Parts: sequence; structure tokens; C-alpha cells
Amino acid sequence: MASTRAGAADEKVAACPLHEAARPFAQTATWRLASTYMAKPGFAAGLASYCGAMSQPPDMTWPANKMFAQKTRYIICYLLVGNYVRWLGGQGAPPTLATLQKLSSASPRHVAEFVKALRLGGFVLAAPSPRDRRSIHLRPAPLLLAEIARSPLAFLEASEHIDPPRAPLAACLRRSHDRLCQLLARSTERFMDGDMLLAPFRPIVHFTEKDCGYPILTAVLGHRYALSGVHGLRLPAPLTYDALAERFQVSRQHIGNIFIEAEKRGWFTVAQGGRLTFVSEDLIHQFETWAAGQMAHYRAIAEEIAL
Repeated sequence: MASTRAGAADEKVAACPLHEAARPFAQTATWRLASTYMAKPGFAAGLASYCGAMSQPPDMTWPANKMFAQKTRYIICYLLVGNYVRWLGGQGAPPTLATLQKLSSASPRHVAEFVKALRLGGFVLAAPSPRDRRSIHLRPAPLLLAEIARSPLAFLEASEHIDPPRAPLAACLRRSHDRLCQLLARSTERFMDGDMLLAPFRPIVHFTEKDCGYPILTAVLGHRYALSGVHGLRLPAPLTYDALAERFQVSRQHIGNIFIEAEKRGWFTVAQGGRLTFVSEDLIHQFETWAAGQMAHYRAIAEEIAL
């Protein structure tokens, strides 16, 4: 009898499309929805479109990729937006530098220096509190929202490609500063309740910790989807050091270091001339599971906001 139960359990695990990193959370609403996305025939095409969107340079000439395409700095911005929205709703502490320093796991000095750079770039607006002129409130500017929401909106658009909603969601959010703030704020709250969407995926975390590491990963995987014959997807430009360094405004050496480490870890290999010659099946499975989880996460929040 015990062997029969064990066999049934093995079949259930085998049928689950999620990578083992996400299976401890498989029964949550987010990961159940993610599983349905992974099982749909349009999943690969939706994910390929996401990779294409994320591996493009930002519209602005200011080095946004250098500033935001790194995990710690990105999370600081995420927390800033989330705290500002909670404060507006009467639920959070005043949106000051001191509050942000308490929320972030980065050092207070790092947070202060980064916020200073954001203010200089026009990404964060600062004004005295109406109640206490000595207290400076930090407000996210539309420029900051556009950059921080870039990946969430691309994931949301991919989910709409896979499972079309009754009415467009991403397009509606793009048109509304307030709704975009709500999307990021609600996401922040769920992230702070427990990270089941990033931390389990160690290779993905590794790339997010490098300057422009994550966009570089999406460029590599977008290339892989094109090579695998995803319908309607043209082969991107070669993954050469020069092309990627120019696209992401980093050095050739930085691109080389990321590629060399990826090859050593058995994740992927890019040969001379920017030819992608190998990608680990486990890395693909982890990325696809991580991406499906992100799609489900933002889709659920976007539908809440729409209602």
C-alpha cells in the first residue's frame, strides 16, 4: 500500500511543470496559476517576447541599466515606491530617507548615496513635509516608475499573450501613474511577507546581483528561444562582447567575466563571434519557472487593481 502511495506521489511530481526550486510553494495560488501558464502552448512565445523586451536598451540616454539593473539598487527603488504608496494610504511611515534605510537590507550609507544619485537624475523628487519642514519626503517620479515597472509590465504583457484577459491590463497600467504605483506597492507588500518568487532560484539571483547581469541573461535566453525555432521569432544580433557592451553600457571585460563564470558553472557557453553553443536544460527550466511565477504574481495584482 505504501509503495502505491509513493508511486502516486512520484507521478504527481513528474506531472508538475515547475522546477523543483518552486515545488515547496506549488499549492499557493501564485504557483498554481504559474503552472497553468507553463502548460499553455503559447508559453514559449510569450517568454521569448519578454526576453526580447528586457534585453533591449532603455529609451533614455542616462545610464538606466547601470543604475537599476542590479538587485540591491532595484529593491531600494521598489521599497521607495511601496512605502510612498502605503504612506499616501495612511498605512506607512513617512517616505523619508531614514524610513527607506530601515526598510532596506543595504547599508544606510549605500542607500543614502543611491538616493542622492536618483535625485540628481530626476528619478526621485524631494520636498519638505507639509507638517514638518525639517522632514524631507521622497516621491517616485514617472521616470523611476517607468524603469522599475519595466520588467513587471513585460511579464504582465507576456501573461496576456499566453492567456488573453477580457480587457487589456498592461496598457491600462502604463497610462496611469497611480495604478502603476499600486502595482509596485502591492508587489512590495507580498515580497516583504515572504520571498517565494526570487530567492529559491539561485542562478537567477546570481545574475541579478551583477551590473546588467539579468538583462544579459535575457539576451542569451532570447537567443536560445530563437535558435530553438519559436514561431515568428527572428534570430537576434550575435552575442558579441562589443554589441552587448554597447547595448548595456558596460565594459567588454564585464561581459566577458559574466560569460566566463556562466560557462564555469555549466549554465551556458558563448563561443567566438557571439555564437550560443550551449544552454543548461536546468537553467532553462529554472528561468521558465521563475518567469511563470512572475507572470502569475503581476497578473493577479493587475486584475485586483482593474476590479
